[in-house]
Amino acid sequence: MRGFRQGLHNRSPLVLAAGVVLAVAALLVFRYAFERGAITAVPKERLLRIVNDDYVHVSYRATQLKRRPPARPTVYLFGGSGAMEALVSEASLAGALRRAGGGRVGVVSLAAHGQSLAQTLVLVDNLPPGPGVVAVGLTPMRFTQSAAADAGLLSGRPILLSSPRLERLAPALYGETASVGGLLPGVFDYVGAYLRVRGIDGPLWGIGIPYEPHYYPEGAKGARPEAKRRHVPEVLARDRRLYRENGDYNFVVLAEIVKLAKERGYTVVFWDQPLNTDAADAGWGGVVPAYQARAAELAAARGVTYLHVERGLRLRDADFADLYHLLHHGRVKWQARMAHKLARVTRALSGAAGGR
Repeated sequence: MRGFRQGLHNRSPLVLAAGVVLAVAALLVFRYAFERGAITAVPKERLLRIVNDDYVHVSYRATQLKRRPPARPTVYLFGGSGAMEALVSEASLAGALRRAGGGRVGVVSLAAHGQSLAQTLVLVDNLPPGPGVVAVGLTPMRFTQSAAADAGLLSGRPILLSSPRLERLAPALYGETASVGGLLPGVFDYVGAYLRVRGIDGPLWGIGIPYEPHYYPEGAKGARPEAKRRHVPEVLARDRRLYRENGDYNFVVLAEIVKLAKERGYTVVFWDQPLNTDAADAGWGGVVPAYQARAAELAAARGVTYLHVERGLRLRDADFADLYHLLHHGRVKWQARMAHKLARVTRALSGAAGGR
Protein backbone atom coordinates (compact mmCIF):
# COMPACT_ATOMS: atom_id res chain seq x y z
CA MET A 1 0.00 0.00 0.00
CA ARG A 2 2.87 2.37 0.76
CA GLY A 3 4.34 1.76 -2.68
CA PHE A 4 0.92 2.21 -4.25
CA ARG A 5 0.44 5.58 -2.53
CA GLN A 6 3.91 6.71 -3.63
CA GLY A 7 3.03 5.80 -7.18
CA LEU A 8 -0.07 7.99 -7.04
CA HIS A 9 2.13 11.00 -6.23
CA ASN A 10 4.66 10.30 -8.99
CA ARG A 11 4.53 13.09 -11.61
CA SER A 12 6.68 11.40 -14.24
CA PRO A 13 4.86 11.50 -17.62
CA LEU A 14 5.93 7.94 -18.37
CA VAL A 15 4.60 6.65 -15.06
CA LEU A 16 1.32 8.55 -15.52
CA ALA A 17 0.95 7.30 -19.10
CA ALA A 18 1.60 3.73 -18.00
CA GLY A 19 -0.97 4.15 -15.24
CA VAL A 20 -3.58 5.41 -17.70
CA VAL A 21 -2.91 2.53 -20.09
CA LEU A 22 -3.18 -0.02 -17.29
CA ALA A 23 -6.38 1.58 -15.96
CA VAL A 24 -8.04 1.61 -19.41
CA ALA A 25 -6.93 -1.98 -20.00
CA ALA A 26 -8.41 -3.03 -16.66
CA LEU A 27 -11.72 -1.32 -17.49
CA LEU A 28 -11.85 -3.00 -20.90
CA VAL A 29 -11.21 -6.39 -19.32
CA PHE A 30 -13.95 -5.70 -16.79
CA ARG A 31 -16.37 -4.65 -19.53
CA TYR A 32 -15.58 -7.79 -21.52
CA ALA A 33 -16.11 -9.90 -18.41
CA PHE A 34 -19.60 -8.46 -17.86
CA GLU A 35 -20.61 -8.56 -21.53
CA ARG A 36 -19.46 -12.17 -21.93
CA GLY A 37 -20.67 -13.35 -18.54
CA ALA A 38 -17.21 -14.25 -17.29
CA ILE A 39 -17.75 -11.98 -14.28
CA THR A 40 -19.69 -14.80 -12.59
CA ALA A 41 -16.38 -16.54 -11.99
CA VAL A 42 -15.95 -13.99 -9.18
CA PRO A 43 -18.30 -14.45 -6.19
CA LYS A 44 -20.99 -11.77 -6.24
CA GLU A 45 -20.27 -10.84 -2.63
CA ARG A 46 -16.83 -9.57 -3.66
CA LEU A 47 -18.37 -7.26 -6.26
CA LEU A 48 -21.04 -5.60 -4.12
CA ARG A 49 -20.44 -2.02 -3.02
CA ILE A 50 -22.99 -2.09 -0.20
CA VAL A 51 -25.30 -4.76 1.22
CA ASN A 52 -28.27 -3.35 -0.75
CA ASP A 53 -26.41 -3.09 -4.07
CA ASP A 54 -29.45 -4.02 -6.13
CA TYR A 55 -28.07 -3.06 -9.54
CA VAL A 56 -24.97 -5.21 -9.23
CA HIS A 57 -27.12 -8.01 -7.81
CA VAL A 58 -29.61 -8.08 -10.71
CA SER A 59 -26.86 -7.67 -13.34
CA TYR A 60 -24.92 -10.56 -11.83
CA ARG A 61 -28.00 -12.74 -11.30
CA ALA A 62 -29.26 -12.27 -14.85
CA THR A 63 -25.82 -13.13 -16.24
CA GLN A 64 -25.67 -16.20 -14.02
CA LEU A 65 -29.10 -17.37 -15.16
CA LYS A 66 -28.24 -16.88 -18.80
CA ARG A 67 -25.09 -18.97 -18.46
CA ARG A 68 -26.76 -21.67 -16.35
CA PRO A 69 -30.52 -21.71 -17.07
CA PRO A 70 -32.85 -23.16 -14.41
CA ALA A 71 -33.84 -26.78 -14.83
CA ARG A 72 -37.53 -26.10 -14.17
CA PRO A 73 -39.99 -23.39 -15.24
CA THR A 74 -39.29 -20.21 -13.29
CA VAL A 75 -41.25 -17.16 -12.22
CA TYR A 76 -39.20 -13.99 -12.67
CA LEU A 77 -40.46 -11.04 -10.62
CA PHE A 78 -39.72 -7.48 -11.71
CA GLY A 79 -40.46 -4.14 -10.11
CA GLY A 80 -39.10 -1.48 -7.80
CA SER A 81 -38.33 -1.57 -4.10
CA GLY A 82 -42.05 -1.98 -3.38
CA ALA A 83 -41.87 -5.30 -5.26
CA MET A 84 -38.79 -6.32 -3.27
CA GLU A 85 -40.59 -5.68 0.00
CA ALA A 86 -43.70 -7.56 -1.15
CA LEU A 87 -41.74 -10.83 -1.24
CA VAL A 88 -40.74 -12.74 1.90
CA SER A 89 -38.19 -14.75 -0.07
CA GLU A 90 -37.86 -16.59 -3.35
CA ALA A 91 -37.93 -19.99 -1.66
CA SER A 92 -40.98 -19.21 0.46
CA LEU A 93 -42.95 -17.93 -2.54
CA ALA A 94 -42.03 -21.08 -4.49
CA GLY A 95 -43.28 -23.16 -1.55
CA ALA A 96 -46.48 -21.14 -1.32
CA LEU A 97 -47.11 -21.62 -5.04
CA ARG A 98 -46.66 -25.38 -4.67
CA ARG A 99 -49.07 -25.50 -1.73
CA ALA A 100 -51.59 -23.40 -3.66
CA GLY A 101 -51.61 -25.95 -6.47
CA GLY A 102 -49.25 -24.07 -8.79
CA GLY A 103 -46.83 -26.96 -9.25
CA ARG A 104 -43.09 -27.05 -8.73
CA VAL A 105 -41.64 -23.89 -10.18
CA GLY A 106 -38.62 -21.78 -9.32
CA VAL A 107 -38.86 -18.15 -8.25
CA VAL A 108 -36.27 -15.48 -8.99
CA SER A 109 -36.66 -11.84 -7.97
CA LEU A 110 -34.97 -9.37 -10.31
CA ALA A 111 -36.63 -6.37 -8.68
CA ALA A 112 -34.44 -3.44 -7.66
CA HIS A 113 -35.01 -0.08 -6.01
CA GLY A 114 -36.15 2.52 -8.52
CA GLN A 115 -36.29 -0.05 -11.33
CA SER A 116 -37.75 1.58 -14.42
CA LEU A 117 -39.66 -0.34 -17.06
CA ALA A 118 -36.73 0.13 -19.46
CA GLN A 119 -34.48 -1.54 -16.89
CA THR A 120 -36.95 -4.42 -16.77
CA LEU A 121 -36.74 -4.66 -20.57
CA VAL A 122 -32.94 -4.93 -20.38
CA LEU A 123 -33.21 -7.70 -17.80
CA VAL A 124 -35.83 -9.63 -19.78
CA ASP A 125 -33.55 -9.39 -22.81
CA ASN A 126 -30.89 -11.20 -20.78
CA LEU A 127 -33.05 -14.05 -19.47
CA PRO A 128 -32.53 -17.60 -20.73
CA PRO A 129 -35.33 -18.85 -23.02
CA GLY A 130 -38.62 -19.93 -21.40
CA PRO A 131 -40.84 -21.59 -20.40
CA GLY A 132 -41.53 -19.48 -17.38
CA VAL A 133 -43.42 -16.43 -16.15
CA VAL A 134 -42.35 -12.81 -16.46
CA ALA A 135 -44.30 -11.07 -13.68
CA VAL A 136 -44.07 -7.30 -14.09
CA GLY A 137 -44.89 -5.21 -11.05
CA LEU A 138 -46.78 -1.98 -11.75
CA THR A 139 -47.12 1.11 -9.58
CA PRO A 140 -47.35 4.88 -10.25
CA MET A 141 -43.58 5.34 -10.03
CA ARG A 142 -43.05 2.78 -12.80
CA PHE A 143 -44.71 5.19 -15.22
CA THR A 144 -42.97 8.40 -14.20
CA GLN A 145 -39.40 7.68 -15.34
CA SER A 146 -38.29 9.88 -18.24
CA ALA A 147 -36.76 8.67 -21.49
CA ALA A 148 -33.76 10.95 -20.85
CA ALA A 149 -33.03 9.15 -17.57
CA ASP A 150 -33.35 5.71 -19.20
CA ALA A 151 -31.00 6.58 -22.06
CA GLY A 152 -28.07 5.85 -19.74
CA LEU A 153 -28.91 2.14 -19.98
CA LEU A 154 -27.30 2.12 -23.42
CA SER A 155 -23.93 2.68 -21.74
CA GLY A 156 -24.42 0.38 -18.75
CA ARG A 157 -25.89 2.93 -16.33
CA PRO A 158 -26.99 1.76 -13.84
CA ILE A 159 -27.34 -1.89 -15.00
CA LEU A 160 -24.18 -3.51 -16.38
CA LEU A 161 -25.96 -5.47 -19.09
CA SER A 162 -26.29 -4.89 -22.80
CA SER A 163 -29.67 -5.23 -24.51
CA PRO A 164 -29.94 -5.73 -28.27
CA ARG A 165 -33.67 -4.95 -28.08
CA LEU A 166 -33.16 -1.62 -26.30
CA GLU A 167 -30.35 -0.72 -28.71
CA ARG A 168 -32.70 -1.38 -31.62
CA LEU A 169 -35.37 0.84 -30.06
CA ALA A 170 -32.94 3.56 -28.97
CA PRO A 171 -33.25 5.88 -32.01
CA ALA A 172 -37.03 6.02 -31.63
CA LEU A 173 -37.10 6.14 -27.82
CA TYR A 174 -34.03 8.25 -27.05
CA GLY A 175 -33.00 9.86 -30.31
CA GLU A 176 -29.59 8.20 -30.15
CA THR A 177 -27.80 4.96 -30.84
CA ALA A 178 -25.79 2.75 -28.51
CA SER A 179 -22.39 4.05 -27.48
CA VAL A 180 -19.32 2.79 -29.34
CA GLY A 181 -17.82 2.05 -25.93
CA GLY A 182 -20.72 -0.22 -25.02
CA LEU A 183 -20.87 -0.72 -21.27
CA LEU A 184 -17.55 1.05 -20.64
CA PRO A 185 -19.06 4.24 -19.13
CA GLY A 186 -21.14 2.12 -16.74
CA VAL A 187 -18.12 0.03 -15.85
CA PHE A 188 -16.14 3.21 -15.15
CA ASP A 189 -18.91 4.49 -12.87
CA TYR A 190 -19.13 1.15 -11.08
CA VAL A 191 -15.39 0.79 -10.51
CA GLY A 192 -15.11 4.36 -9.26
CA ALA A 193 -18.00 3.88 -6.84
CA TYR A 194 -16.65 0.50 -5.71
CA LEU A 195 -13.23 1.91 -4.87
CA ARG A 196 -14.69 4.97 -3.18
CA VAL A 197 -17.44 3.30 -1.12
CA ARG A 198 -15.38 0.28 -0.08
CA GLY A 199 -12.39 2.50 0.68
CA ILE A 200 -14.41 4.80 2.93
CA ASP A 201 -16.99 2.55 4.59
CA GLY A 202 -15.43 -0.88 4.04
CA PRO A 203 -15.01 -3.72 4.06
CA LEU A 204 -11.95 -3.19 1.91
CA TRP A 205 -11.75 -4.14 -1.75
CA GLY A 206 -12.13 -7.80 -2.57
CA ILE A 207 -13.67 -8.83 0.74
CA GLY A 208 -17.11 -10.39 0.37
CA ILE A 209 -20.23 -8.80 1.85
CA PRO A 210 -23.67 -10.49 1.85
CA TYR A 211 -26.48 -9.11 -0.30
CA GLU A 212 -29.55 -8.02 1.66
CA PRO A 213 -32.78 -8.29 -0.40
CA HIS A 214 -34.82 -6.18 2.02
CA TYR A 215 -34.48 -2.55 3.00
CA TYR A 216 -36.89 -3.34 5.85
CA PRO A 217 -35.86 -6.78 7.15
CA GLU A 218 -37.82 -8.70 9.75
CA GLY A 219 -37.94 -6.67 12.96
CA ALA A 220 -37.65 -3.29 11.22
CA LYS A 221 -40.16 -0.61 12.21
CA GLY A 222 -41.92 1.87 9.99
CA ALA A 223 -42.29 5.62 10.21
CA ARG A 224 -44.86 7.15 12.51
CA PRO A 225 -48.33 7.63 10.93
CA GLU A 226 -48.02 11.42 10.86
CA ALA A 227 -44.62 11.16 9.17
CA LYS A 228 -46.07 8.94 6.44
CA ARG A 229 -48.76 11.51 5.70
CA ARG A 230 -46.64 14.65 5.90
CA HIS A 231 -45.61 14.79 2.25
CA VAL A 232 -48.56 13.01 0.61
CA PRO A 233 -49.88 16.11 -1.25
CA GLU A 234 -46.44 16.81 -2.76
CA VAL A 235 -45.92 13.14 -3.69
CA LEU A 236 -49.29 12.88 -5.44
CA ALA A 237 -48.81 16.19 -7.26
CA ARG A 238 -45.34 15.14 -8.43
CA ASP A 239 -46.51 11.74 -9.66
CA ARG A 240 -49.50 13.26 -11.47
CA ARG A 241 -47.20 15.66 -13.30
CA LEU A 242 -44.57 13.04 -14.16
CA TYR A 243 -47.22 10.55 -15.28
CA ARG A 244 -48.62 13.14 -17.69
CA GLU A 245 -45.13 13.81 -19.03
CA ASN A 246 -43.80 10.25 -19.21
CA GLY A 247 -46.74 7.83 -19.18
CA ASP A 248 -46.87 7.36 -22.95
CA TYR A 249 -43.16 6.58 -23.15
CA ASN A 250 -43.38 3.99 -20.37
CA PHE A 251 -46.37 2.27 -21.95
CA VAL A 252 -44.39 1.91 -25.18
CA VAL A 253 -41.67 0.19 -23.13
CA LEU A 254 -44.21 -1.98 -21.28
CA ALA A 255 -45.67 -3.16 -24.59
CA GLU A 256 -42.15 -4.02 -25.75
CA ILE A 257 -41.53 -6.03 -22.57
CA VAL A 258 -44.62 -8.10 -23.32
CA LYS A 259 -43.58 -8.63 -26.94
CA LEU A 260 -40.01 -9.60 -26.06
CA ALA A 261 -41.00 -11.93 -23.21
CA LYS A 262 -43.50 -13.76 -25.40
CA GLU A 263 -40.93 -14.10 -28.17
CA ARG A 264 -38.62 -15.73 -25.63
CA GLY A 265 -41.26 -18.27 -24.61
CA TYR A 266 -42.63 -16.67 -21.44
CA THR A 267 -46.11 -16.20 -20.07
CA VAL A 268 -46.50 -12.57 -19.01
CA VAL A 269 -48.30 -11.38 -15.90
CA PHE A 270 -48.95 -7.86 -14.63
CA TRP A 271 -49.43 -7.23 -10.92
CA ASP A 272 -49.79 -4.07 -8.86
CA GLN A 273 -47.21 -3.42 -6.18
CA PRO A 274 -48.62 -2.60 -2.73
CA LEU A 275 -49.49 1.01 -1.89
CA ASN A 276 -50.38 2.39 1.52
CA THR A 277 -53.88 3.58 0.69
CA ASP A 278 -54.61 4.13 4.40
CA ALA A 279 -52.13 6.98 4.38
CA ALA A 280 -52.70 8.28 0.85
CA ASP A 281 -55.51 8.59 -1.67
CA ALA A 282 -56.34 5.11 -3.04
CA GLY A 283 -56.38 6.51 -6.58
CA TRP A 284 -53.01 8.19 -6.05
CA GLY A 285 -54.33 11.46 -7.37
CA GLY A 286 -55.88 9.71 -10.36
CA VAL A 287 -52.66 8.00 -11.50
CA VAL A 288 -53.61 4.49 -10.35
CA PRO A 289 -56.95 4.21 -12.23
CA ALA A 290 -55.33 5.86 -15.27
CA TYR A 291 -52.43 3.43 -15.56
CA GLN A 292 -54.57 0.42 -14.55
CA ALA A 293 -57.04 1.13 -17.36
CA ARG A 294 -54.26 1.36 -19.96
CA ALA A 295 -52.47 -1.69 -18.57
CA ALA A 296 -55.72 -3.69 -18.62
CA GLU A 297 -56.29 -2.69 -22.24
CA LEU A 298 -52.75 -3.75 -23.16
CA ALA A 299 -53.16 -7.00 -21.24
CA ALA A 300 -56.41 -7.85 -23.02
CA ALA A 301 -54.88 -7.10 -26.42
CA ARG A 302 -51.68 -9.11 -25.83
CA GLY A 303 -52.98 -12.10 -23.85
CA VAL A 304 -51.49 -11.02 -20.54
CA THR A 305 -52.96 -11.99 -17.16
CA TYR A 306 -53.43 -8.97 -14.88
CA LEU A 307 -53.38 -10.04 -11.23
CA HIS A 308 -55.05 -7.75 -8.69
CA VAL A 309 -53.51 -9.05 -5.50
CA GLU A 310 -54.82 -6.15 -3.43
CA ARG A 311 -58.47 -7.09 -4.02
CA GLY A 312 -59.83 -8.91 -1.00
CA LEU A 313 -56.66 -8.19 0.98
CA ARG A 314 -57.01 -5.53 3.63
CA LEU A 315 -53.63 -4.02 4.37
CA ARG A 316 -53.41 -1.51 7.19
CA ASP A 317 -51.19 1.51 7.66
CA ALA A 318 -49.24 -0.49 10.26
CA ASP A 319 -48.31 -3.06 7.57
CA PHE A 320 -46.25 -0.42 5.76
CA ALA A 321 -42.94 1.21 6.62
CA ASP A 322 -43.99 4.27 4.58
CA LEU A 323 -46.20 4.79 1.52
CA TYR A 324 -44.74 2.00 -0.60
CA HIS A 325 -42.84 -0.64 1.39
CA LEU A 326 -44.36 -3.48 3.39
CA LEU A 327 -42.95 -4.52 6.72
CA HIS A 328 -42.41 -8.22 7.37
CA HIS A 329 -45.90 -8.98 8.71
CA GLY A 330 -47.39 -7.16 5.73
CA ARG A 331 -45.20 -9.16 3.36
CA VAL A 332 -46.44 -12.42 4.84
CA LYS A 333 -50.05 -11.45 4.10
CA TRP A 334 -49.28 -10.11 0.63
CA GLN A 335 -47.19 -13.08 -0.48
CA ALA A 336 -49.85 -15.60 0.58
CA ARG A 337 -52.45 -13.78 -1.50
CA MET A 338 -50.11 -13.38 -4.46
CA ALA A 339 -49.23 -17.08 -4.42
CA HIS A 340 -52.94 -17.94 -4.54
CA LYS A 341 -53.44 -15.69 -7.59
CA LEU A 342 -50.23 -16.64 -9.37
CA ALA A 343 -50.74 -20.38 -8.88
CA ARG A 344 -53.47 -20.29 -11.52
CA VAL A 345 -50.82 -19.26 -14.04
CA THR A 346 -47.97 -21.52 -12.95
CA ARG A 347 -50.17 -24.62 -12.72
CA ALA A 348 -50.45 -24.77 -16.50
CA LEU A 349 -46.73 -24.10 -16.93
CA SER A 350 -45.51 -26.85 -14.68
CA GLY A 351 -47.97 -29.38 -16.02
CA ALA A 352 -49.04 -30.10 -12.44
CA ALA A 353 -52.56 -30.73 -11.29
CA GLY A 354 -52.87 -29.78 -7.66
CA GLY A 355 -49.64 -29.53 -5.69
CA ARG A 356 -47.52 -32.21 -7.41
